[in-house]
Amino acid sequence: MKNLRILDKLIRVSIAAILIYLAHKYNAELGYAYWLIILVNFYLIFTSYFSFCYLYYAFDFKTYRAKPVIFDI
Repeated sequence: MKNLRILDKLIRVSIAAILIYLAHKYNAELGYAYWLIILVNFYLIFTSYFSFCYLYYAFDFKTYRAKPVIFDI
């Protein structure tokens, strides 16, 4: 079951890359928030890899549109 399209996946990966860079750059100032940012990054990368977001599923929101299947008889 998919509910993410390619644009959503690209946005998630780019946000994750920016957050990883900022988290590692400001590691000393962030403290425990550093680990929260890392967990959010894992969630973003995990959902983009599998094309499935649990928050989208909970709110019944989909950006992925499957092509209709046409059967010829």
